[in-house]
Amino acid sequence: MIGGRIAAHRARRGLTQEELAGLVGISLSLMKKIESGDRLVTRFAQLVLFAQALRINDLRELTGVPLPLMPDGRRGHPAAEAVRTALLERSRPAIEPIRLTELAFSIERTWQAWQSPSPFRYAQVGQDLPQLLRQTRLLLMTTRDEERRHVLVGASKLYQLVRTWTKRVGEHELSLLAADRAVTTAMEADDPDLTGAASWNLAMILSARGHTDHARAVCAEAIEELRPRMTDGKTQRFAVWGGLHLLGATEAARADDAGEAHRLLDAADKVADRTGETNHFRMVFGPTNVACHRVATALELDRTRDALAIAEQVSVDNAPAVERRLTFHLDAARGYVRNSNDVAAVHMMQRIHRESPEELRYSSVARETLRLLVNRAKPAVLADLRPMAEAAGLS
Repeated sequence: MIGGRIAAHRARRGLTQEELAGLVGISLSLMKKIESGDRLVTRFAQLVLFAQALRINDLRELTGVPLPLMPDGRRGHPAAEAVRTALLERSRPAIEPIRLTELAFSIERTWQAWQSPSPFRYAQVGQDLPQLLRQTRLLLMTTRDEERRHVLVGASKLYQLVRTWTKRVGEHELSLLAADRAVTTAMEADDPDLTGAASWNLAMILSARGHTDHARAVCAEAIEELRPRMTDGKTQRFAVWGGLHLLGATEAARADDAGEAHRLLDAADKVADRTGETNHFRMVFGPTNVACHRVATALELDRTRDALAIAEQVSVDNAPAVERRLTFHLDAARGYVRNSNDVAAVHMMQRIHRESPEELRYSSVARETLRLLVNRAKPAVLADLRPMAEAAGLS
């Protein structure tokens, strides 16, 4: 668990519990509870403080790599190496070329598979990505002029999918590379809306790696790039604009900047009233997503009661992407864990298990939450926890 990793790194640094507590700004009693596993580190900002105090550059040193061991002893998703190879290849692919319309359809179909509930969506998308990457690279090598611009648009959308898949399976270096390519191809295609969406993707992986200030800067810059273009009334542009505000709000909360977080949330709220529920560039934006981000932001600001009050008024059943629903249910579970309402927390985790059992294995936050629930489980919930612990590889 994270607490055990913190204790191990503290010992390597030669720090006492009291010294580390002082560096992070918490009480000694809370420090002891964290290391013993009685209290989870559920605030991202606090996790970053531990990393800084312990001189850790990669947050995975604290969260652990949330992946199972493969037969050869390496950690990772079984498809990760094939995706890595296809992403890093530079030579002309030895495959039959396909038409641009066929490639665009395949990319959208794979995105739809990723955003739909399934017991094997990680596996399905991981299987599809290498071929899509090679087909896209071949078209980029062989097309010119206006047709090439359309290929660049498709490439950016594909790289954004690669970014989210690789991030979810713990391949953060690949995710950062894919995000950078998504921005580059969108800019080369001269598509400002797509560039905004690609910037959002880049900020997402920067956030996951703990680079909160850089993620905030990317969001702010993308917002300013779009600002002069916000008069033409395009729904997709407003949706991207709103999504950037939501991510900026989350990052502001992680930096304990409550005022800026609420300012960005309020701005996104006004945009959502205009757009309604959307899924342009697979970003998912609308009133429901704004409410979900209010929950996440309240949790980051350590306002658990506020977070749960909002969460209990939100229905995500009709959210257009399973990822959005899973993230919301996990945020709610974290809140209930903090509130010692394990029955409600287990209920939220069960909803994740029903829609995407792979999520329990590949999300470090989900695994950490399940560990704590299992460790303190009472008979009333123990039977419900067992199948989820098995899916997460904890049993």
